[in-house]
Amino acid sequence: MTFSTLHKINKIFYFTTLALYLLVYFGMLFQIILGIVQVIIGFTLLIRRDELSKSKKIKLIIYWILVILVFFLVLINLNFNYVAGNLFCLFVLPMAIATYFYFFTANLNSESFLEAEWENLALFNYEADKAVLEKYVPAGTVIDTWNNKCYASLVGFMFKNTTVLGLKFPFHINFEEVNLRFYVKRFEDGEWKRGVVFIKEIVPKKAITFIANTLYQEHYETQQMDHEVIEKKNTNTFIYQWKNADKWNTIQVETTKIPTAIEAGSEAEFITEHYFGYTKINQNTTFEYEVTHPVWKQLEVLHHNIDIDFEKTYGRDFEFLQNAKPISVFLAKGSKITVQNKRKVRLLKI
Repeated sequence: MTFSTLHKINKIFYFTTLALYLLVYFGMLFQIILGIVQVIIGFTLLIRRDELSKSKKIKLIIYWILVILVFFLVLINLNFNYVAGNLFCLFVLPMAIATYFYFFTANLNSESFLEAEWENLALFNYEADKAVLEKYVPAGTVIDTWNNKCYASLVGFMFKNTTVLGLKFPFHINFEEVNLRFYVKRFEDGEWKRGVVFIKEIVPKKAITFIANTLYQEHYETQQMDHEVIEKKNTNTFIYQWKNADKWNTIQVETTKIPTAIEAGSEAEFITEHYFGYTKINQNTTFEYEVTHPVWKQLEVLHHNIDIDFEKTYGRDFEFLQNAKPISVFLAKGSKITVQNKRKVRLLKI
């Protein structure tokens, strides 16, 4: 039986239990069946633990520790027969463990924290002073350059079909994002890993901001947002907007309709081909996560427009962008992507 089949079985019983809780009593009864099904799946995974990654083995061990702990709590509580204790030990804790186990099985086939499609990435690229960016550089990385130029990019795009830990959350599947980022690289195992550091990522959903800032310690911010795609006979126009206080900020590009390959060694390749994200936690701690996607194609940009209050949006360090002109503007078509689980960077001591 495949891991996907095990998750589907778990999913059926988990959501059936949640639905039956609307009838209270039936939900309580079916929760027992859910627990039995999950324990059987848990035993199956124990038998097949050699097929699991190290991180998933640890999560499976945590599940069994929680199951055993709740079992003993139930036995202890039955001796004292506390009403509040019965509610907590017999219903609240088991459903919390069931939820944990649901997310665990949802991610069995992948190390991905998030899966989605990134579409129509409008990239406005500026030359930046290294001195401005140095304080944002995570430990263990150095600023990456192209043709001796240091870049900061303003990027607007669409998240589509977003899945977090194998689950699609209603009203959080399709949404806009605009971010300001710069480029770094890190040397590990004899090769350079090229990545990005985000100054700020703006999204329209508070739950996304909470999850990203809490689990990944990123720099997300929630703002009212909007987007539009205007299709004409020979051109497309892509517009991304967000509202900061009372002002709508806008980025806009008009492009041709025919996608072309991004040339190897080009500036566009440098901007789009960074496959790691780095987060500065403090002076000595850095988180790394991998982003996977195929090589993108691009649409030729004919015209572009920017109407942004950079200082109010990104702070005084980036006020210089207010009067700066982008040295290049691209529109990448995008693709399916995955964001892998974060890991703490191991710093080499010299």
